[in-house]
Amino acid sequence: MEIPPLTLIGISDKDFNEIIGEFKKLEEETNKEEGCIKFHAYPLEPSERKIMLWEIWENEEAVNAHFTKPHTKNVQKQELTEVEWIIKSNVN
Repeated sequence: MEIPPLTLIGISDKDFNEIIGEFKKLEEETNKEEGCIKFHAYPLEPSERKIMLWEIWENEEAVNAHFTKPHTKNVQKQELTEVEWIIKSNVN
């Protein structure tokens, strides 16, 4: 059984619904990328102001390519979030 990588990110002071909307667009576009098996942005309770990212990629090259895509760069440049922690796993 493979355990997918998880990322917890904290949300900036900007409007929570606006940020979630941006991440849902990112989710939609990312799931179309070659090498993406699954990408899901799951908002936690609004009072926590956090989003959990659940990602499964075919390989490291696909992950690296993801960070060159316009939709990924667009979210990054808006500085909507800050990574709090990442758990990576290649457990089979």
